[in-house]
Amino acid sequence: MGEANLYGGYTEWKEWRGDFRASARESRYFAAELASTPLAGRRVLEIGFGDGAFLAWAKAQGADIAGTETQAPLIAAARAKGFEAYPADLDALLAAGRRFDLVVAFDVIEHWDMQTLIANLKQIHALLDAGGLLLARFPNGQSPFGRVYQYGDITHRSVLSASSIGQVAQLTGFDVVRVGNAARVPARLDPWTVLKFHWRRFRRARIERVIGKLYGTGRLAFDLNLTAVLRKA
Repeated sequence: MGEANLYGGYTEWKEWRGDFRASARESRYFAAELASTPLAGRRVLEIGFGDGAFLAWAKAQGADIAGTETQAPLIAAARAKGFEAYPADLDALLAAGRRFDLVVAFDVIEHWDMQTLIANLKQIHALLDAGGLLLARFPNGQSPFGRVYQYGDITHRSVLSASSIGQVAQLTGFDVVRVGNAARVPARLDPWTVLKFHWRRFRRARIERVIGKLYGTGRLAFDLNLTAVLRKA
């Protein structure tokens, strides 16, 4: 099957509307995931911006935001909304001398095979200024629960864990800042929903510690997604 056929209808399957608007829950998630990384005045690149939710949220936080996509209609839609958008090939950005303080990739790097992942991370490293960060979210390859996302999409090419991300970072000039469960936020902010959210989070953390202690590995992140933050060395 050719790559074009493999990705045919992908935008429709993902139900990307191209409305470039973050929902209340998405906004809470982005704020939680980037709590230690203020965006105001930062040059930020999103790889694979999809529906444009992060582009819109980051712009509202004062970031100088740009994005890349493989889908030409999404690039056109982003530009029509006033966003700086480019095709997925990072060579053009490198050739133009562009530099960023932060690169984000939500549910993207698992779509690259290992050779492509290493090559692309080297390009991302070149796009970042000294001390710049890469934040990537991906299905949790070290968890049985991560299989829900990992094998729920036929375009996924790599299975990634905290350990393998450490190896990839070493090969591409990054230092690992952290790798762990992706940020979680309650679906709604009513008291009962928030209480259930924190109770479930507490229970999951206990399970992770118990299993890690049982196998002598320390706490194991078992959520469906992991988030890695890497710093340009």
